[in-house]
Order: sequence, then C-alpha cells, then structure tokens
Amino acid sequence: MPTEVGYALREQNRLIVEREPAVTAVEITFERADDPLRTDRYLQGAQVPYVSVHALKMSPASADPPDRRYLDAIRAIALENDAQSVSDHLGFTRSGDGGAEMGHFALPPFSEIALDAVRRNVERIQNYFYPLHFYLENIAYLFRLDGTMSEAAFLRRVLGTTGCGWLLDVTNVYANAVNFGFDARQFIAEVIPAASRLQIHLAGGFFDQQLDRYIDSHSTPVPEAVWELYQDAVLMAGDRLDAVFIERDEDFPADRGWRDEVRRARRIVNQVAASRAARREITVGR
Repeated sequence: MPTEVGYALREQNRLIVEREPAVTAVEITFERADDPLRTDRYLQGAQVPYVSVHALKMSPASADPPDRRYLDAIRAIALENDAQSVSDHLGFTRSGDGGAEMGHFALPPFSEIALDAVRRNVERIQNYFYPLHFYLENIAYLFRLDGTMSEAAFLRRVLGTTGCGWLLDVTNVYANAVNFGFDARQFIAEVIPAASRLQIHLAGGFFDQQLDRYIDSHSTPVPEAVWELYQDAVLMAGDRLDAVFIERDEDFPADRGWRDEVRRARRIVNQVAASRAARREITVGR
C-alpha cells in the first residue's frame, strides 16, 4: 500500500484538503468532529483515500479501561467518515479510576506496572475497533517520572506485544531530544523495528527561553531539523508507513504555506519509495 500524505483537518485548511493533489490523507480530531449539532459528515465533500480519527481522551496509560461511551462515539465518527484507523497518545488524562479529566496528557512512569496497564488498554481498544487499525502516539513532555526502563524500551515492548501501530510524532521526539539531551534519530531507530505499521505526525514549534524548553506548539512551519529527522524516519519505516499528517493549530499560513509543506512531505515519501524500488531492481538483476 502506498504511503498517503495530508493534514490534520482544520477549517483553515479544508480548501487545501479538497483541492491539493498532494493531499491523499486526512486526520480527523475526534473532539472537533463530535458536535451534536453537525448533521453532515465531518469530511463534507472531501474525497481522500486514507482517513484516520485521532482521539485525545482514550487515556491508554490509565489504570482504568477506556470509557465505553467515548469509544462508541469515536467509532460513529470513524464509520461516518470511512476511516481506516484510530489513534491516541501514550499517556493518561484521567485522575484515577473513573476520575475527572485533567485537561492534558500526563506521561506514565516507564515501569512494569504501567506497561501492563498500557498493554491491557491497547488490547481492549484494538479489539473494540477491529478491523480498524489503532496507532499509539509518543508525546512531548516537560518532565519525566522515575521508572525502571527507558521510554524507547517501554514503547518497544508495548508495540511488540500488542501489535498496534506507532504514530511516530517526529516533532515530539525532536522536542524531547532537545529538552533532555538524547539523540532523536537513535531513539527512532531503536523503536521503529518493533512497529508493525506506522503513521507520522509533523508540526512546528519554538524554543521558549523562559522555560528553557523546546515547545511543540503546532503554531509555526515545520523546522529544517524536523524535516531531516522525518526523512530519516521515512527511510527507516520502509513499506510499513501508512500515512503522514501535518499538524497546524495556530498562526495559520497562507495558501502557499499549506501547499508547500504538504508537497515537501509528499516529495520526500516519493523520493524514498523510488530509491527503494531502484535498489530492489538492482538486487533482482544481479
């Protein structure tokens, strides 16, 4: 299956999604689409080959299982828009069993107890949404809890034992690498073999001098360092990369800005695919 490329759908990029040939994928954020007053499908007239529904509150790292009513609502949006997949973040958003929503993602401790909870919830989510594919996204964080293993080892074990896909947020890896002093490419190289299939997120951000932290803000163009890391990730993913989504939530660009970024993301995917095909022809011809 070819890698599809597109945007996380916002009202500000809807015309680009509908009219730009480079866009062949759309990610619907469930919380934006779940409007009881909406009577038409969220995609409206847009026709794209690949649709994914991105959720914010399944809370896979919680001790308690995902809320069934929330899953039902996600599935309704997915079916209405002919989605192929759903995704959420490696974190928790609820304070305890059945607790109130915290309003943000919290990183779990990378421990055996947390690993068991994540695997249990991911398996529930996968069973519920089958045959749709489920992808788990790595998050950006400003601090880390003590644990017994590295983030890369934790992710590897979740992906390897559940078989779920990895929504590799390249910008989040870059932000964490800047903030905590590790090699972003090495992190991706360590985790990616455990993923049966992949999606990628790309976004812009900025370095906050007061916080002394890089912030994944979704408010600026994708920086060159993230583009370079993205190209490396596409190379490592190979044929397992299903879709790439660019995220932008603030300071929206003009028409050319939208088109330039998605065309660049598409161009990199196509170049890597052509290079792989050429290498295969050389190997067969020997």
